[in-house]
Amino acid sequence: MISSKNLSNGTRIVTEFALGGDMLSSVSAALAQESVQAVSPVTGYEFVGQLTGKGSDVSSQLSLIIIIEMMKRQARMAERLANIGRRDALERTGHLLLELATRSGVSTRPGFDGFECPLKQSDIGDAVGLSTVHINRVLKDMRLNGLVSFRNGIVEFLNRRKLEELIEFDASYLASHMG
Repeated sequence: MISSKNLSNGTRIVTEFALGGDMLSSVSAALAQESVQAVSPVTGYEFVGQLTGKGSDVSSQLSLIIIIEMMKRQARMAERLANIGRRDALERTGHLLLELATRSGVSTRPGFDGFECPLKQSDIGDAVGLSTVHINRVLKDMRLNGLVSFRNGIVEFLNRRKLEELIEFDASYLASHMG
């Protein structure tokens, strides 16, 4: 799922990519004036009633999970802001692809370092603040430099370690626990 903010000039900025297991809040999306679009098959569950606070209709465990998910989204948003504000095109793109790979989990294909990616180049460009032409150039340069290949909906890391070092990727903000 893609959450995005449509701007008055007709462009959009992708604010979040929701992956399997992520929670989305229709209230949060409405407050942020974000639109949400499925780019692959999804299953959703609706929680009706008061989810947190006094008189909550759900268990304290579920309330804790909701709060943790909100904190994780905030951490990803902070990285997205740093990405657009202070990183160059290669760093932005590499950072996003590494984040998505980390969040997607370990590949089930032996000897394959990558993930299925139903996104278009324009989706990636809208997430990192680059035009489709520019993102196409960056992805081509990454492939020619032996870092990443993005073809037919598959992102393959040709040299993940080198890419992580080159862009100084630190996945600690993606920790799945509160510490």
